[in-house]
Amino acid sequence: MTLYHSKYPHLLKPLQLGKQGKVANRMYFSSVGFDLCDHEGRPMQEFFEVYESIMDGGCGFGFLGNASVDASSQYTDRSQKLVSQQHALDLKPIFTAAKQRNFLLSAQLQHYGSGDATSLSEAQIESYIEHFVQAATLALEIGAPALQIHAANGYLLSSFLSPKLNQRTDRWGGNAMNRARLLLEVLKRVKAVVQDEVVIFVRLQVDDGFGPEGLKVDQLDEVAVAIEHAGADAITLANGVAQTFAKFLDDANYTLASCRHAGRYLKQFTNLPIGFSANIGSLEVAEEIIASGDADFIGFGRPIIADHQFVNKALAGQVHEINHCQWDSYCLRDKKEPLADRVFCCVNPSYLRPQHIQNKYKEN
Repeated sequence: MTLYHSKYPHLLKPLQLGKQGKVANRMYFSSVGFDLCDHEGRPMQEFFEVYESIMDGGCGFGFLGNASVDASSQYTDRSQKLVSQQHALDLKPIFTAAKQRNFLLSAQLQHYGSGDATSLSEAQIESYIEHFVQAATLALEIGAPALQIHAANGYLLSSFLSPKLNQRTDRWGGNAMNRARLLLEVLKRVKAVVQDEVVIFVRLQVDDGFGPEGLKVDQLDEVAVAIEHAGADAITLANGVAQTFAKFLDDANYTLASCRHAGRYLKQFTNLPIGFSANIGSLEVAEEIIASGDADFIGFGRPIIADHQFVNKALAGQVHEINHCQWDSYCLRDKKEPLADRVFCCVNPSYLRPQHIQNKYKEN
């Protein structure tokens, strides 16, 4: 073990995720969608090049970004879908590449919903659950070793979790366990399909940023217990929704403190491994968090967008050679920018943001 590797004994300790998912270290690439699919949600060549490069960067596992499970629902017209046999076959090569690297790569199953949890009918809810099950079935068929059920950031499942966004008075609303019913039903049915062949992560909203009216982690004690009983293998924590993202992006210390508190709190109720990605830009911080017991694994999103070799360089003591993230969040703006045809970066030479778009962001 090199001098620099010996600085990170907790980060570099292997981790067992479910029965099938042993990973070499406790660092993961957080789910970032690069919008490298065509208008039908099918990956283009650069999709594979980017994710294969990331898998070679030193993390033990990672997540593809935002595969919509509903043919009529897509975040942008360039984001991924997993809604048909053809979509699955198109995606299969990335899981083959992951297997060759002994890299635990997870498909992220996402449903954007209707924008209003309260107005959905029972039939609509049932159809949405079935979308997740169908996507999980497709992922299993193409050899995906892991799935992440997205229940965060204001999309369908997390909109039900939030007392501010979910005003239902039937069995899908009211107390915290009723609001979690949709997530738990999806999880149970997905587990029934994949059994123990696939590691199941739940991306769980722990703070939606709405204050006293919204979702806080202390509402999720029984929910965490139920998530474990329903068949999840690990939980990744997340903060913020569209209306409140700025609160978390602009105050890195607040976001990190929120995630650490949530990790400590939920560990009182579940034995599942818990991790998060919270604007963390150094292995030293990640090592300290795991050593403290606040998390079992740590994610890096934008630092790896900026430099796919972020982890390898840091482990080698080559921090000065890293293309460091500028934390301006411009990459997140690219998703809704009419002038951008993909997600760019202001420092990664492989996909630098065109100057006219960069200038537009700076001016605004």
